[in-house]
Amino acid sequence: MRCFISGEVINLQTDDIEFDHIEPYSKGGDTSVSNIRVVLKTYNRRKSDQSLYEVRDNLRLERLFIEKKNSIKLQDILGLKGIDHRSIHTTSQDGKVTITDGPDSRTFDLFTDPIVGVPYFYGRVPLKWLQNDDQEGLQPRVIDYKRLIILRDHLKSHPQMAPAIARLKDRSIRLFDGQHKLAAQILNNAPDIDIKVYVSPDDEDAAKALFDALMITNLEAHSKLRQIPFYTSTLLERLSVIYREFWEEFAIQKPAAQHSEANFVNFLITEKRFTRAKANDVFRAAVKDSALSQSALAPFIAEASKDPSFPITQEIMTTAIFPHCLYLQPSAALFDTAEDYRNQEVANFQALTELILEEGFLREWVQRQSSTTLSNVQLKARRIWHKGSVLTWSPYLKDIIINTFNIRTEDERTKLLYRPELTSGDRERIKTYLARLFNHHMWDMPEGEIDSILVSAKRQEDLFRRNGLTSLHVLTGG
Repeated sequence: MRCFISGEVINLQTDDIEFDHIEPYSKGGDTSVSNIRVVLKTYNRRKSDQSLYEVRDNLRLERLFIEKKNSIKLQDILGLKGIDHRSIHTTSQDGKVTITDGPDSRTFDLFTDPIVGVPYFYGRVPLKWLQNDDQEGLQPRVIDYKRLIILRDHLKSHPQMAPAIARLKDRSIRLFDGQHKLAAQILNNAPDIDIKVYVSPDDEDAAKALFDALMITNLEAHSKLRQIPFYTSTLLERLSVIYREFWEEFAIQKPAAQHSEANFVNFLITEKRFTRAKANDVFRAAVKDSALSQSALAPFIAEASKDPSFPITQEIMTTAIFPHCLYLQPSAALFDTAEDYRNQEVANFQALTELILEEGFLREWVQRQSSTTLSNVQLKARRIWHKGSVLTWSPYLKDIIINTFNIRTEDERTKLLYRPELTSGDRERIKTYLARLFNHHMWDMPEGEIDSILVSAKRQEDLFRRNGLTSLHVLTGG
C-alpha cells in the first residue's frame, strides 16, 4: 500500500495514516470508495481545500525544485507531467501553414512581420509540440517557484491574456518568451496553449538575422521595458551571447589591426545601431561572464536573484565584487598583443576568488533555519557573507589589489587585475590581507547587536569603523 500523495510505501504498524476525499467534500466530492484514498497524515496536513491530485502535484513540484536546486526549465515541467516531445512536419501554401505530427494536424493563417520580414502565425498548439528555445541562450531563464504557483492558480479560473512566443525551427516549436505561463498551463493539465510563432527561414543567414533580432528584442523587453525582469545571471548570459554573435561578424569584416575591445564597441554603435549604453552593457557582461565562469565563487552563487539556499547573489557580484576587481572599460589594446591582459585578468580573478574561498569561511556557510542552532564558525560565515557585510568590505578588495601591486597612477587604479598573472609573492600578500579581514574579532562577537546592525544599510559602515575593521587595518594590521 502506498500513500496517494507521496507514493511512499505505508507501514500499517508504525505510520500515521488517514483516509480522505480525492475531491474535497467541501467542493462536492462524494463520500464513496471511488473518491477515497489512503494517505500519510504528514502529507495530508498540507491539503486545505485542495484535491489530493493538487496536493500530490505540489509535492512532486517541490521535490523537483529541490532535486534540481531551483534550476528548473520548461522541459523539466513537461517531464514532470509525462509529456513527451513529438517532432512535427510543416507545409506552407496559399498564406497558410499546416503542422502535423502524424496523428494530429492543424492549419493556421500566416501573417508577415514588417520589422523582421518573416511570416508568423497565432494559434492553439498541443503541448507535445513545444520545447524550450535554448539555442545560444535565447531562453536561458530558470523558472521561479513562487511565480509559477501564483500563475498556475490564477490560470485555473482566469483566461491567459497574452500568448507565449516561439520560433518554428527544425521540426519543433521553440518557446523563448512566456515560459512561466506555459509551465503553469502544463501543471493545470491544459492540452494546448495560445501562442505566437515566428517561422524561421530555411536560409542560414536569414535564420541568424531573425535569431539576433528576437534575442535583442526580448532582452529589451525584460530590461528597460520590463514587467518581470530577468535574473542578473540571465542578463549576463544573454548579453555575453550577443557579444559573441556580433564579435564573429566584426572579426570577419574588420582587419586584424582593428581588433580591439574599443573598436568592437564602436562597431556595435555605428553599424549595429546600439546606443552607447547598450554597447557598453554588452561588453561588460561578456567580461563579467568570462570572469565568473572560472571563478572559485561560482558554485556558491545563486542563479535566481533571491535564492536563500546560496550565500552569494548575482546582484552582489555585479554591484560589489566585480567593480572592485575587474577592468570594465573597453581596452584599446589589440587582441593577443603584449598590452592585452584580458585573459590574464580572468586568471587573476580566479586566483583572487580561490584565496577568498580559502580565507573567507565560505564553505562553512549554511542556510539559517528557525529550528537549527549555528556553530560559532557557521555564525561567523553567515556574518561575513551577509549582503550588508559584503557591500561594506568589498571596497577593501580594491585597496588590497592596489597595495599588492604598488599601483600609483589613476589609469592603473581602473585596471586592477588587468595585468600580468599573479606571482606566488602576490598571492601571499593578498592572502595576508584577506586573513586580517576575515579573522577580525568583530566576526566573533556575541550574538545580538552585530546581527541586528547588519540588516541596516545605514549602520553597517559605522559598525565596521567602531570595531576597527577598516581598510587601514586590513592593509597594515593597525
